[in-house]
Amino acid sequence: MKKLILSFLLISPIIIWAQEEPKTESGRFSLGVRSSMSLFNDGNAGIGQGAGGQFRIQVNKKVNTEWFADYITSGIGDYANRKDGHIGWSVMFYMSNSPNKKNSLSPYLLAGHCFDYTKMTDNFNSKNTLSRWSSAVQMGLGSHYNFTERFDVSLNAQYMIHLGREITANSYPSLIPEQYSPTIVISSSAAEIDLEGHLLVTMSMNYRLADFNKKK
Repeated sequence: MKKLILSFLLISPIIIWAQEEPKTESGRFSLGVRSSMSLFNDGNAGIGQGAGGQFRIQVNKKVNTEWFADYITSGIGDYANRKDGHIGWSVMFYMSNSPNKKNSLSPYLLAGHCFDYTKMTDNFNSKNTLSRWSSAVQMGLGSHYNFTERFDVSLNAQYMIHLGREITANSYPSLIPEQYSPTIVISSSAAEIDLEGHLLVTMSMNYRLADFNKKK
């Protein structure tokens, strides 16, 4: 319950603002693919790389929504690895009055929420693993470059704050001198809400397939 309340408080101002905007250019549906890079990871993980997909449903001239899923892998030194899956959504507020104009940049602010699954595994012992489901809220900046009125390439960076117990992996010298492999300890934090997170940088290609509210 605490997670849901905190998520609502962080994103509700943008949702309310979006509802107050005049409903123009609504109903535009786009489909896209994305490539993601995760930086400044918590849990001792290094830089993560992954891919996924998304679709957008535009609310009005100034506001768009993006619904996404991606899968990211990262290494933890040479002794463990981390896998992350995200399923979530974002609200984008355009700074431009013509966000779909051909051969133009369309910068935007974004904020949203996602559910994420994290799994850490010992590279020397696959049975030494730990996983958890949690949620996160994210905020950031981005921009589309519109090659046409229907096709764009987008780049955004958003910081994701995890609302759940964090998982960490640490390596210690082996207690047995003859044993080459170090001792890997994978553990979960005691805090129910860990405000540390990571920066997610995403590049995507998107094509508008339909205009559901197109004027006749």
